[in-house]
Amino acid sequence: MKEWEVRPGGLLVQKRVPEADPSAPPVAPVVCVKVKHGAANHEILISSQATFGELKKVLSARTGLHPLDMKLVSRDKAREWNEFLDTAGVKDKSKVVLAEDPVAQAKRLLEMRKSDMMEKAARSVSTVALEVDRLATKASALEAIVNSGGRVAENDVTDLIDALMNELIKLDAIVADGDAKLQTRMQMQRVQKYVETLDAIKIKNSLPRANGQSSEQQHHRIQPRYQEQMQQKRDSQQTHPRSQQQPVVVTKDWETFDSLLAQQSASATTTAPSSAPHASFDWELF
Repeated sequence: MKEWEVRPGGLLVQKRVPEADPSAPPVAPVVCVKVKHGAANHEILISSQATFGELKKVLSARTGLHPLDMKLVSRDKAREWNEFLDTAGVKDKSKVVLAEDPVAQAKRLLEMRKSDMMEKAARSVSTVALEVDRLATKASALEAIVNSGGRVAENDVTDLIDALMNELIKLDAIVADGDAKLQTRMQMQRVQKYVETLDAIKIKNSLPRANGQSSEQQHHRIQPRYQEQMQQKRDSQQTHPRSQQQPVVVTKDWETFDSLLAQQSASATTTAPSSAPHASFDWELF
């Protein structure tokens, strides 16, 4: 039957068949492979230059088995995934036995479980990282207030520390490997750093303030005032020295000693007021 085509000018002509390209590689023939799986038999049309892995993928759609769980035996030999059919001697109407490989199935299940654990760990770390970002914003706000000389509620700092410690416990419970383990460790170090910062904020926030000044500012102002008071005290002592005591006179001249003693007695009698009248007694002379 001839086929027709319409040319751009509207002329209806017979359709041209393109000539084969001599430089093109020859097309591999299609073979029919008979596959026995238990009591079932399957006939698969596939290229003779296909691999056994490609044959497994076609059989997976027929049997419902995972390609990695299959074992194909041709000419009493288990064939590898990348082995070609024609190289293994598979021709048209050749027979291949399909069997399940329990070792490969167990290995695949372990790999799937490991992959699922890694994905779960990555999701958990990502969730904790978002929460730490939110708590870090609050910590930065508290730090700015305290560093500027203000005060914050102690409960706000304590609650923020408790929240970060809860996230640290979550990170410690994550079972991870590879990149997820590295991310978990980095987040743990990050949380510990924020907790240390909040501990410092808590200590600084508890220090006394005077007239809105920080404790360091008070120390720098009190120190010069103390030095000024000490200098004034020293100047006062130099301006008003203590009264000097009268020197003790030592002499061997007994008459001079008697006269000095009499002068001191007279001075004491003049300066010290009499506290009681002196009684007068008449004594008989012997």
